[in-house]
Amino acid sequence: MSLLSYRLDESHVVVELWEVVDHDNESTIEQELSRLLPCCGPSAVIVDVLTPLLTPRALGVLLRVRGAAEQRGVSIAVVARHETTREVLSAAGLNRVLRVAFSLQGAGLRNRGCGPGAGASRAARARERPERRNAWPDIARRPGKAVGPYTATSLPRFPGN
Repeated sequence: MSLLSYRLDESHVVVELWEVVDHDNESTIEQELSRLLPCCGPSAVIVDVLTPLLTPRALGVLLRVRGAAEQRGVSIAVVARHETTREVLSAAGLNRVLRVAFSLQGAGLRNRGCGPGAGASRAARARERPERRNAWPDIARRPGKAVGPYTATSLPRFPGN
């Protein structure tokens, strides 16, 4: 098995991860990713996770490759295109550690230490997060409309209301 890789620009190499990482292919994928880490070429690698299923073994591979890259002075960013992939990375608390982005352009910015911050325009943040949803569903915004056994404790509380 060989991972597809290409240059995004003069400082970024993109490695596409199409396969689900499991017990059988974990070491092969890790060796392939480590082999693709440049020693003196581009200073950044972007791992483009194209599979919607991100297993714990895949998280381990990404963290070990990140450690190897750090020793070589190479930065790593991860593109999580699928919502389930982003949820797994978020639940594992790896968004900042792995510099998770939603697109190749966002990963390039993350590797440079940039990203849409508090001062960024709404359009810049929308380009980085095309599928962003509201943090609270509409039912939680209308206290009189909520139903269920935990209604009183699960609604957000605002001072003065």
